[in-house]
Amino acid sequence: MALGSAAPQLKQIDVQITQEVFPARHEMHGTPHPVVQRVFAFTLPQGRAEVDQTDYGHPGRFNPCHAKTIPTALQPRTGQIVAAAEALAVLLD
Repeated sequence: MALGSAAPQLKQIDVQITQEVFPARHEMHGTPHPVVQRVFAFTLPQGRAEVDQTDYGHPGRFNPCHAKTIPTALQPRTGQIVAAAEALAVLLD
């Protein structure tokens, strides 16, 4: 009986978090206060999902994360992806 010689399968998820500060009255938001935006990018075998979070409306206090770009194959997992971004956001505060 020969043993299978299948190559091991590697599953990998890459996460990139960027944070950018937009100055007061910037065209992105127009408010009199600077706005901080975080983008959580998850690269999975099924595609790249992006979730964003800002402190728009209350400087220094972040709003809940919001699904920005979710590929069709990952849409059933949107809740888990957003929850993962929320968990990572806590580490940034």
